Amino acid sequence: MSQTRAYYVVLAAFLIAILVLGLIMEDAEAFRISRRTRTRTITRTTTSTSTTSSTTTSQYSDTFPAVNPLILGTCPPEVHDRYYVIGPDGRKYRTWHPVTVPIDPKDPSKGTCTFAHEHGDNPRQGQFRDLPPFGYAAKVAGMVEEIAAHAGFKVFYKRMSGNGLGNYAEWRIVVHQGTAGARRLVQSFHSIQIDVVDSAGRVTKVSLMAPTGELNPKCGPRVGDRIIPDEECVRRGLFYEVWYFTVRVGEGTVNGAKFFAAPGIAVYNPMTYMKIGDLSKVYPICSVVEGLPFGDPRSFFLGNMRAVEHPDFGWGNPGSAEFWTDAFGRETTGSCDHTRCIRQRVPTGYYAWFDDDSVFDWPWIDLPLGAPGGN
Repeated sequence: MSQTRAYYVVLAAFLIAILVLGLIMEDAEAFRISRRTRTRTITRTTTSTSTTSSTTTSQYSDTFPAVNPLILGTCPPEVHDRYYVIGPDGRKYRTWHPVTVPIDPKDPSKGTCTFAHEHGDNPRQGQFRDLPPFGYAAKVAGMVEEIAAHAGFKVFYKRMSGNGLGNYAEWRIVVHQGTAGARRLVQSFHSIQIDVVDSAGRVTKVSLMAPTGELNPKCGPRVGDRIIPDEECVRRGLFYEVWYFTVRVGEGTVNGAKFFAAPGIAVYNPMTYMKIGDLSKVYPICSVVEGLPFGDPRSFFLGNMRAVEHPDFGWGNPGSAEFWTDAFGRETTGSCDHTRCIRQRVPTGYYAWFDDDSVFDWPWIDLPLGAPGGN
């Protein structure tokens, strides 16, 4: 009897040991799964922070895309994401910002950070108090790939000055013109916004996708089309690049338009050059001339020294001061809204102003971190 009892005691102890061991193994597996789940979550957050945002990629869209991390410099993505406006279509668009900005405007103790790209002049000067939605015309045109090339948006502002005749006006031009990528070799249409307030207080505000003419690789006279330096230019030390925009808005009496403009947007230190016969690639000028890596802060060729050549403007509007056009400036007669058309503003009546001999030099916007992601 005593042996039988001892047998059952040993058996019960063995079964209890197996049960306890099972519970321990189950807890260990649960702990292991828990650790794996947390590790995966942390990894996802870390990856998102380094490439897009510290929060979630769901905030991005075709009009507000994530940007190339290389253009962020020392700034976190969430700092860059602060700079946006709501466009006429109700969509979120990126807009102008300084090169160096506070990390937290509410807490100066956190210091500043610096972007590795720039957008030119502050657009909120003089009588212009709004911020431009970068790429709104491109969205209406269905050419959102321009919006993704964020560093290419540049602002030029000229205060009201002159001799009291035709050129006495204040104006602002916002264009898309990057000098780092190959797409500019084959894409002739780029967005441009022109705002003018003349001495009589007449306001012009137009936006469209405007042609920049045919590709013209040359180092000679600075006239015509879209001039981009090629290998010969680099050998000769002629690095100048200029795009001649042709802006026609509506149907009027000045060159067939209600508003006409033909500014040449020039860059004295473009980042890349082209090779004739292959429009799929561009090549860093700095590596050939200076022996420096692309976008190196020591390089002269950072695409940040610009000018507006011969900012010709002309008006001839016999109709209403406000009217709808498509994304390319052609007047429309059907039903429109801000998602399919652009509302333009051109003063009524005929008067013209041509400033053929003017060159507006834009100050060199310093890029202390260089432009490793293009500019």
